[in-house]
Amino acid sequence: MDDLTRLLNEGYDVELRDGYLVVHDVPYVTADKTVARGQFVMPATMAGDILTTPPDHTTHFAGSEPCDNDGRRLAKVIHGMQVSDLLPGLRTNFYFSAKPPEGNYRNYYDKVTIYVDLLSRWARRIDTRATARTYPVHEVADDDYPFAYRDSSSSRAGTTSLNSIFRGMRIAIVGLGGTGSHILDLVAKSPVAEIHLYDGDVFINHNAFRAPGAADINELRAQPNKAEHWAAQYSRIKRGIIAHPTYFEVETVAEVAGFNFVFLALDDGSDRQGIVAALEAADMSFIDVGMGVTDTGAGLTGMVRVSTSTPGRRVPIPAGGTAPDEYQSNIQIGDLNALNAALAVLQWKRHLGFYADMASDMPAFAYPVSDNTINRLSV
Repeated sequence: MDDLTRLLNEGYDVELRDGYLVVHDVPYVTADKTVARGQFVMPATMAGDILTTPPDHTTHFAGSEPCDNDGRRLAKVIHGMQVSDLLPGLRTNFYFSAKPPEGNYRNYYDKVTIYVDLLSRWARRIDTRATARTYPVHEVADDDYPFAYRDSSSSRAGTTSLNSIFRGMRIAIVGLGGTGSHILDLVAKSPVAEIHLYDGDVFINHNAFRAPGAADINELRAQPNKAEHWAAQYSRIKRGIIAHPTYFEVETVAEVAGFNFVFLALDDGSDRQGIVAALEAADMSFIDVGMGVTDTGAGLTGMVRVSTSTPGRRVPIPAGGTAPDEYQSNIQIGDLNALNAALAVLQWKRHLGFYADMASDMPAFAYPVSDNTINRLSV
């Protein structure tokens, strides 16, 4: 039996919320020697949908300062006052550290029951009925969780509350080649509501060597549509991925007019200028990425570009590569695809405020491989 089921079966009011294990209705004694109820909040380390081993022995606590039955603070448990907004609508006030002799708890069941006992034992000296085993009955709500399984990465990093800026967002990725598939790899790990994928091409061998992951040979033999292939792959972790197995044309912009953001990872043969003009006319925010690679005879060189265009700040978008471009000859440059995508997603998150922007504004920039620097482009 897993730890969460065991705790629920024994009557504890516990829930998994956005990567955290929350323990409700924990009795404790306040400074004025009355019994109150608080909550423990601790990052939930998951293996699929199963709680594994806690990352450490600490926990956050929502409530006033816990005391013994004589009103003396529990100094051996309280590490310090620490106000944290780990989850929307749930502020914790204290940080506890009750370290077991072996250094950490073997599992979440041990950790929860020991912490509950450290507080509730004093509450029971005042009120013998004080217990955290309340056997609550919860109404089953619709599951609008954006992932197929719990995101314990954000809770371990303490960024769950910050992730709320992505909630409800509708994103489009246009072009699921090397760079577009890497963009999907990164965006699919943010809690946006929907990711719409547009590409009319098929996924074959040379795509596999530029893309994240490792394609199975049977998948390549089937020559799936790129949008449908990647939607199937990333639906394993992310809900709300919608495939559009068609090329993105100027007329397609109307479909994404209400979206929050668009990533353009177009082939040079696309009507980039027409699509950009239509997105600007629709007051859309978007990032356009581009890459050009040439063979110098002594090695490859080239450049990746990221241009961020918003209604309040439009930037010129190049029509497409005109220099000799070895990229079209299937040279394996998945590392540049990945870099182009990572820079684009960093810019998107900076635009949203996920990353603090303490440098001068740089809406368009390029990374020339030969220089190994990031250069600002004039706009």
